[in-house]
Amino acid sequence: MTRWASLSGLIVCCLILLTGCWDSKEVQSINFITAVGIDYKDDRYITYAQLIDFSSIAKQEAPTSREAKDIWIGRGEGTTLSMAINDLYETSQQQTLWTHVKAIVLSKNVLNGRLEDTFNTLLHSGQLRYTPWIYATEQDIPEVLSPSVLLNQSAQTIEIFEPMRLYKQYSSYEPIRLHQLLDGLREPASVVLLPSVSTRNETWFNGDKTPPLVKMDGFYVISKSKSQGRVGGAEADGTRYVNYERVHQYPLYVYGNGGKTPDLTLLLHHPKTKIKARKQGDGVTFDLVTSAKGTITEDHGAPRSPDAMEQEAEKQIESQIRDTFEKNKSRMIDSYGLVEHLYRHNLPLWKQEVDNRADPLKRFKLGKVEVHVDILNASTYKYGK
Repeated sequence: MTRWASLSGLIVCCLILLTGCWDSKEVQSINFITAVGIDYKDDRYITYAQLIDFSSIAKQEAPTSREAKDIWIGRGEGTTLSMAINDLYETSQQQTLWTHVKAIVLSKNVLNGRLEDTFNTLLHSGQLRYTPWIYATEQDIPEVLSPSVLLNQSAQTIEIFEPMRLYKQYSSYEPIRLHQLLDGLREPASVVLLPSVSTRNETWFNGDKTPPLVKMDGFYVISKSKSQGRVGGAEADGTRYVNYERVHQYPLYVYGNGGKTPDLTLLLHHPKTKIKARKQGDGVTFDLVTSAKGTITEDHGAPRSPDAMEQEAEKQIESQIRDTFEKNKSRMIDSYGLVEHLYRHNLPLWKQEVDNRADPLKRFKLGKVEVHVDILNASTYKYGK
């Protein structure tokens, strides 16, 4: 009995000393921010925080309406970013956590000299991870953070939260994560292509309504912690071949004889470009060799061999690469990352032609642009060489 009494007393003492979860909270008692927006106007920071109703995260069996009421947007303002964030807390009603942020949206005002200050503050708390997807926009940020969704889907499935699913099908503008932008900010010559987003929808209709839907519509070229400018549409075509990390598949429309309807449509896969720089005259000339694989999705031209089709595609890509270079060079935008290429592969030439020069792109030229397209098949039919 004495032994059992001693053992019982020891167990009781251990239970008393055990740490309990006295201050634990249920998830519905915490505000989990899912997306953040940062703007800068009139010498003041404006912070937007997106909260999504938990009932809208899981797909329900019965049809329901996914409207903006499922999404709450908080707005804080201050002369510093920290003050703007603290302004959010005053009326948040309960504890707010940043550990579940999946996307960050920056205004174009923040891109002009406010990037380092912004992320020094955001990352200082230790709650924000380095993995959120990051974007910039010309629109009002609340419009981007409160879009509609298709077919009663969860608000967590919109493109700013899961961009790679669509990018693998249609590699238009390459998404990046926060750590990729930060790596570029720390390098003296790095170029980062920061995707631009909007909610201008002219494609999908619900009755007579055209709901706002997120889409990528270009990219900002970031160098030395500032934006060189925004690139979109045809001005971005050449960059897709030269400076994207990975292009899963993207359509190439080949126009013959100046027509408005393409004679040939290819689905290009994994284009890669090798760059060589050489000193020529009073500047630098870059020679490019681009290779890509493709499959035929449409062919409206006269019957011709696969070799002839490949040559048509190669001319089209070469034209796009040269046009993109000239258009962006005229705006002093280095979307091909040629300055970074010199810095990493020919430092003496970088010091001579780029370092301490206000507009180094003026002295850049394209030399030989060699393109190789390998058509693999057309649907199930295999071409023989």
